[in-house]
Amino acid sequence: MSKLHVTQIGGYLRSTLGGIIPMDDVAKHSDTAHVDKVFLTRALTALAISHLADVKAEDLSSSITDGTDDGGIDGIYFDPNERTLYLVQTKWHEDGNGSIELGDTLKFINGVSSVLNNELSSFNARIKARQSDIQSALYDASSKFVLVIAHTGQQALAGPVSEALQRYVDSQNDTSELMKLAVLGQGEVHKAVSAGVAGAPIALEVQLTGWGQIRDPHIAFYGQVCATDIAAWMTAHGNRLFATNLRQFLGGNTVNDDIVKTLKTKPEDFWYLNNGITAIASQVGKKPIGGNHSDSGIFECSGFNVVNGAQTVGSIHAANAVAPDQVAKAKVSVRIISTAKNPTEFGTEVTRCTNTQNAIAKRDFVALDPEQERIRQELHFDGVEYAYKSGATPGPSPARFDLTEAVLARACAFPTVEMAVQAKREISKLWEDISKAPYKVLFNPSVTGPALWSLVQKRRHIESAMQLLSMEYSGRDALICVHGNRFIEWASMQALDGCPAKTIEEVVGETIAKVVAAVKANYGDSYPASLFKNLTKCKVLAAAI
Repeated sequence: MSKLHVTQIGGYLRSTLGGIIPMDDVAKHSDTAHVDKVFLTRALTALAISHLADVKAEDLSSSITDGTDDGGIDGIYFDPNERTLYLVQTKWHEDGNGSIELGDTLKFINGVSSVLNNELSSFNARIKARQSDIQSALYDASSKFVLVIAHTGQQALAGPVSEALQRYVDSQNDTSELMKLAVLGQGEVHKAVSAGVAGAPIALEVQLTGWGQIRDPHIAFYGQVCATDIAAWMTAHGNRLFATNLRQFLGGNTVNDDIVKTLKTKPEDFWYLNNGITAIASQVGKKPIGGNHSDSGIFECSGFNVVNGAQTVGSIHAANAVAPDQVAKAKVSVRIISTAKNPTEFGTEVTRCTNTQNAIAKRDFVALDPEQERIRQELHFDGVEYAYKSGATPGPSPARFDLTEAVLARACAFPTVEMAVQAKREISKLWEDISKAPYKVLFNPSVTGPALWSLVQKRRHIESAMQLLSMEYSGRDALICVHGNRFIEWASMQALDGCPAKTIEEVVGETIAKVVAAVKANYGDSYPASLFKNLTKCKVLAAAI
């Protein structure tokens, strides 16, 4: 079937993307077979991006970068909603055999490394035309990167190829899951073609235990689903599960990390601790097997979409990859609502309402700390507003600041770099538990309102100077300024204490130069976004400057 599958894939690509894929650089080539292979390789790139990012392949012509001086990168696409940059290498195997060679893989890795270092001068015009998308990802600390290998061969990646890719991905993920690897072989590519890429309606069977139903005004079924089954949903359908949701799976964050931790350590308690999943389906009905007994039932769903609980689904999938035995012990509350009576309006209303309920965030518990109210009152007498509660007047002003600014000021003024690194990596950890460190170190009876306001103003001044002075840097040095902002603010705070005669601008300028030099000397191959979240490496940099 290998050759037949490749023929079907090629036919689909020719019929849907013919005339859309850019071919101007090879249009006059005399070898028609060569031209056709170039087209199929580039069309495969569009297909791979479309499949992973849930975007129409017909809209991806500008994302094709294949050609001379492409650095092994055949496609670049930035998803602004998911803040994810896709970097693609593809290989077309007409006979359906093979995968990716090691030399091509190493070239791709080097090309990706240059992109992540914001060094695009050696690339072709097509990659340079993606500069805006690339920089949108590089300058956003929340962005993720997906390396995509797509080919029409049946063989899996060879050991050295797989190891080289995984080694590079792991080197970028030393503090968080910044980068992922997605490999689409012939089977996955053919499955994408069969599904029509843009998304044939998802059909699946859901086994509910302890199930119940509502018949009017809309049919709905509810019950418990084994977490292993939910992991299988995402394995089979990926982010297409969330096509009508407000968000796709966001990957690692505080909430999702907590979900994974619960699944791995207390799977039996998961049902009690998780809000569950809401899905809609254009049609849903119970199979006759099992009769009307509510102990267990299998429900056939057409047009199935998760509208609330994408983070639960994604986290279950992630946990299942590392601890399947534990995940198998967990049950999840699931309800499936039929939209058969009013597919568009009712489905949209369910999606909107299930995603707009107020949630209590961990920072809200800061309001329970009497020290915060004491600080607010002290500043009130000086005409300064401290908005430490959620929902208070937002945004800074000449006489107003909020909890985030207060935490950043205290963290950057701390004598050692630990607090500033944590503020960069995940600031919410600094107020996660108001009963102990690090929160109690930052806020305690010794912290006065006027002193805190003074620190906030100093950090604001440093931040303004840093933004202005960093404009003098370009390429990777500019990324160091962007992603190293908290480290530079911390280092500037320390330097100011020892150089009272110098202006803030002078100190910040000297600090930036020292940090850039220290990064080059010690971590020339590290992506700045992950480097400045790594405490061990930041301690080395702190000692160097």
